[in-house]
Amino acid sequence: MQDKLFQLVQIETPPPPVADLMAAYPGAFGSVAAAQRFVQLIWFPPDRGWRYQLNGKSGNTFVLNLLFELEYGQPFSCHVAQAETGNQHPDFALFLTSQTGLWGNAFQAGGALEDVLEFPGLSLASVRDPYARALSGFFYLCRSHELGDRRFLPERIRMNALAGMDWDRDAGTPQGFARFLHYLKDSAEAFGAESLDPHWMPQALHIRPKIYRPNVVGRTEELDRFAREVAARLDRPLPAGLEGLRRNASSRRGGRQDFYADPGLRRIVEQLYAADFELFEYPRRES
Repeated sequence: MQDKLFQLVQIETPPPPVADLMAAYPGAFGSVAAAQRFVQLIWFPPDRGWRYQLNGKSGNTFVLNLLFELEYGQPFSCHVAQAETGNQHPDFALFLTSQTGLWGNAFQAGGALEDVLEFPGLSLASVRDPYARALSGFFYLCRSHELGDRRFLPERIRMNALAGMDWDRDAGTPQGFARFLHYLKDSAEAFGAESLDPHWMPQALHIRPKIYRPNVVGRTEELDRFAREVAARLDRPLPAGLEGLRRNASSRRGGRQDFYADPGLRRIVEQLYAADFELFEYPRRES
């Protein structure tokens, strides 16, 4: 793939606290951009009572809705038109909370390394079964094609050119899913797994447990249990309608089709997300 695709220009001068983070964990990050993304996706409020590491396709919408209601005592109810953002996410307004001053990351909070490595509050993360997450990521990308979402247009164009993906024919099909997984595999082999979009990058590279050290890790398959534990740890009342927090829950498409009928596709997921299976204790499927 390297002979067919330019690698994006890498950031060479790391902003604080990225330089200090990379010095504290030499070799942990493959690039300045990877370290910067790690810091950027850790959100917390000014009182630093909690922080959350965003992890694409792993319950972010539920968790952010939960944290908003725990923090402010009422459900998040703001909306922004898809035409205004170019983003397909129906609750994209929720992800703009970090632009309000209510929540931020270490860059917005002054650039202190302590906000990354010595955080005083509760550190939270959420994870998802790697098989289900890969399939959800594929459907999310297909949905972006249907809606004309500009955010994923470069990814769709690359797949069109390099994976033989016919978006009018292959979207939402097992054949398209196979092309998607092979594209991820080839991209990771050529440029490293850190180069993948956050929605399908390995979860271990999002959370980096040895660095982030989460106190509570919620499984997307058991978010109600996670919500109860977080509310108890923060000593806040549990929201009454937990089901209402799942606003971006994607329905399984493709009917009864088995998107993992080909054992080779399961092997790609198991290789690409090997650390996710091990670190977060998800079982591999039997062949």
